[in-house]
Amino acid sequence: MSIENGRLPLVLPGRFKPWAIEVGHGKVLLRGFDGDPEGEERPRVFDVLFQDVSRISLPALRSGLRLTVADPEVTRSEERRVGESWGKARMFLLDPDRNSDYVVAGFVFWAEVLVGGGSPSPLLAEEPAEGSIRGAVRRL
Repeated sequence: MSIENGRLPLVLPGRFKPWAIEVGHGKVLLRGFDGDPEGEERPRVFDVLFQDVSRISLPALRSGLRLTVADPEVTRSEERRVGESWGKARMFLLDPDRNSDYVVAGFVFWAEVLVGGGSPSPLLAEEPAEGSIRGAVRRL
């Protein structure tokens, strides 16, 4: 599996939902489906993995993803509101127009995955199966 540096904003089509949470390892996975799961063609599947997660505020389902890092003022305001300081972790907004949908994390990885919609994410595997990721994994 190759890892490349990616860029923000990350804009991905589809319907995204929280898919997996590993509390002990501080991981949150969002999975997005672009296309009709009931259609003849299999939908494209995107996995976005946040690591070293310290806080999440996510809707059950959202249309599209426009991932950005919150401005320092937005981050400070949310830190004051919840009574915490996140240090070097970044507040990733799922949509720059909605400060309420975010993940505070140290790292983000994403890839288009070539697995069935209900299958575990190759991004969570120690060694992803050959052919389970289209292209490279991108690190933001």
